[in-house]
Amino acid sequence: MAGNRKMEKNGKCRITENMVEDYKLYLTEGEKSRATIEKYIRNIRKLMAYAMGRRFDKDTVLAYKESLMEGRKYKVSSINSMLIDINQFLEHQGWYEFRVKTYKVQKSLFYPENKYLSKEEYERLLQEARRKGKLRLYFLLETLASTGMRVSELSFLTVEAVREGSVVIYCKGKVREILLPPELQRQLLLYAEQKEIQTGIVFRTRSGNAVNRSNVWREMKNLCEGAGVNPEKVFPHNLRHLFAQCFYKERKDLAELASVMGHSSVETTRLYLLTTGKEYRKELEKMDMVLPLGDIFLNSGCTSSQASLKFVRKEKNACKKNLPEILAEFDHEGSTRNRICCANGGCAGNQILAEFDHSKRSTRNGICCANGGCAGNQILSEFDHEKPIAGKK
Repeated sequence: MAGNRKMEKNGKCRITENMVEDYKLYLTEGEKSRATIEKYIRNIRKLMAYAMGRRFDKDTVLAYKESLMEGRKYKVSSINSMLIDINQFLEHQGWYEFRVKTYKVQKSLFYPENKYLSKEEYERLLQEARRKGKLRLYFLLETLASTGMRVSELSFLTVEAVREGSVVIYCKGKVREILLPPELQRQLLLYAEQKEIQTGIVFRTRSGNAVNRSNVWREMKNLCEGAGVNPEKVFPHNLRHLFAQCFYKERKDLAELASVMGHSSVETTRLYLLTTGKEYRKELEKMDMVLPLGDIFLNSGCTSSQASLKFVRKEKNACKKNLPEILAEFDHEGSTRNRICCANGGCAGNQILAEFDHSKRSTRNGICCANGGCAGNQILSEFDHEKPIAGKK
């Protein structure tokens, strides 16, 4: 079927509804999952809508590619996924010369902080589900987080499988077996007994069908406020990430984790093990490659950062002096760094301080000010412990 489409004489082509239906049948025969097929077709229809039913060529596809970047409506990774789907469709039609390149993206070393769901936050979601009496959701979340299953795979979780203690999953042309933790097995059997589910799918709707992703997503979002968890972190697939993180911490075996997750490549599995920048910094701290400062700045007279605070506190007598006298001790003829006044080679304030008028001073919230503008930071606030009266020299 692929490669038999002809282009117009002017080198342009047009996507028709029949082509889309043919491609959908091709994907189905290729045993693609329903979610995958829906995603492919959705992205092809977006290109169709952009072309507005007109004939198009590669310039049109390139313009569509650029339009996806406008306004930053999509992440680059999402755009690349759309382009890959479109390229595969174009190949199927035999329109190889219309394919476009994806955007080059440097692989991220960190998982976004606002997307990272911690184990503690997961437990709070469970507690909220239990408080609200959402038993099905409670056990469903436990199942996803303790097995690494996808929501789409819950249809394989039957009462019979729970009794056996393992679930055999057929997905994306692959078969894998997932073992259930003994405690989860016990709890799911109790849940099934209470709901009078003697056979078939455990997590089912009233009609007896397996729950779908959108229902689970919505129910999870409804837990966020009561659990005190950022809604951006709460979605079904994030429980799969949490499982991968916890499993790897225990086993330290990437190949084994890839097998459990159902990944063909360990490179895919690595993406699930990304930590946040905060966690990465903790690991860097453990390396102890940065030695303590000691009194290095105290000897050079630097009056910036934490070392400067120690310096000011050490000069207790200076706190009793009038502020202009203290500031006058700084060498304003000395160096400057980024338009910031420096004294004895050390930063002595901020941009306003560099233009400080010693003939005028006032106080605001206990911090010295000049010409009506705040001229200080933590350092200046410690210069004037006596808080001079506004206008008094």
